[in-house]
Parts: sequence; structure tokens; C-alpha cells
Amino acid sequence: FCIYAFMSNAYQMLPAEALRGVTFAAFWSTGTIYAHKISPPGLSATMLMFLNAMYGGLGQSLGSIIGGKMQSKMGTVKTFLYTGAFDLVFAGMVVIYLTMKTGESSFRNPKPISKPLIDKTL
Repeated sequence: FCIYAFMSNAYQMLPAEALRGVTFAAFWSTGTIYAHKISPPGLSATMLMFLNAMYGGLGQSLGSIIGGKMQSKMGTVKTFLYTGAFDLVFAGMVVIYLTMKTGESSFRNPKPISKPLIDKTL
């Protein structure tokens, strides 16, 4: 986001877009593998659908609304700077959480969801 904030010509966006391609591919492949690993038996497709709904539905919709409001109130440069700062802080919090987390389930070795999501006795 900070690259976009300090851009002076259109060609400077090329490194940012190349980096986005690599990071999005890593995020999406990791997310689908993780969703598959934690899904209960027979619900892998449902977990992948949930992942897609959260990213494509909720995430992009809220991002567009909030980003548009920020851009109209603060301007484009400040929007990208604040978003970049927020992402940096959020990534730091995730790293701290993952290093402090204890227990038998971890991101590298997730414990599958064992409790059924739907009660079949009804």
C-alpha cells in the first residue's frame, strides 16, 4: 500500500502488482490447504466455500466500502498510508499470537474440527 501512496508515475505500480500476485497466490493456496485440513469429514467443499465467501463476499465488500469512505474523507495518499500501517500492525499481532500460542493444535499442524456442525438427530 505504501508503494501506491508514494507513486509519481504509473510504471511504479508494476513492482507492487508483481508482489501482490506472489503474495495472493501464497495466501490463497495456504488458506485452501488449511481449510481442507481443519474441515470435518465430508465437509471440505463447505469449508472452501466458507473461505471464498469470507474473502470474496465479506472482505472485498467491506474493503470497498471502508476504503471508499476513507478515500473521500482523507484522500488517496493518506488512505494508502493508513491502510499500510494497519496491515503492518495486524501482521505483527498475528506473528506475536502464533509465537505465543500453545497447545496441540497449531497452524503447521492443525487439529481437525471433530464436533459435527449439524445435529443429525433432528
